[in-house]
Amino acid sequence: MRKIFFILFISTIFPQYFGGNISIGGAFPQREFKAQEVPASFAIDLNALYYINDYAAVGLNLGGAQYGYAEREGAMMSWSSVTVTEETRNNVGYGNLLLKIIPFQGPVKIYGEGLIGLKNLNTIVKIMSNSSNCDDEGTDDINECEIAAETKASDTAFGYGIGGGLEVVLWNMKDVEDNPTGILSLIVSAKHLWGGDVEYLKEGGITVDSYDPVTGQQNIIYDWNQSRTDVMHYNIGVHFTSK
Repeated sequence: MRKIFFILFISTIFPQYFGGNISIGGAFPQREFKAQEVPASFAIDLNALYYINDYAAVGLNLGGAQYGYAEREGAMMSWSSVTVTEETRNNVGYGNLLLKIIPFQGPVKIYGEGLIGLKNLNTIVKIMSNSSNCDDEGTDDINECEIAAETKASDTAFGYGIGGGLEVVLWNMKDVEDNPTGILSLIVSAKHLWGGDVEYLKEGGITVDSYDPVTGQQNIIYDWNQSRTDVMHYNIGVHFTSK
């Protein structure tokens, strides 16, 4: 029994290997968040993992989605001949500490996850010039046409979640001496992230009621929403471990 505890102790102190994955999928609002008519959205999810042993890992989970986008064109202040496009993006991002448990080993692995962290909802408005002169094909700057950007709303809440999935081995990587160097796997996963109460804007939540072309002043109406931010995620992606 002492030998077993000693082995577990050593495997906990000294990390065995690292891993990570990237996946894409859908984010589906639940309960209060869904009742506010926040739409389902495309999402991206990233994990960086530190494997304690073959059966457990800790790490960082990051992800986000854009749950609304709108744009409108108009004149720039008193210069009616200069047109701009106003882009409004509604985003949700999250960051979590992650505990991953893999109870069985093999070419197909079942795993479970526990997550705890923060979730942020924000709305960013950008003013983009419609002039063809601002887009220089000789540069890689994708924001050349951006005149201004402003965060109209941002609220952060505590969050937590549980999840699980499957890892299916695609490739056992080896070096020239046939020693294992890593594993590439396909992952299919799902997780439920509970989010605290936040105040946010959704698509169509910003309305320009009137505009004075002389002063450039706008009367803007904000249609605020407030609710919990529970979301169900379904993802597919690739996972890599290095040994």
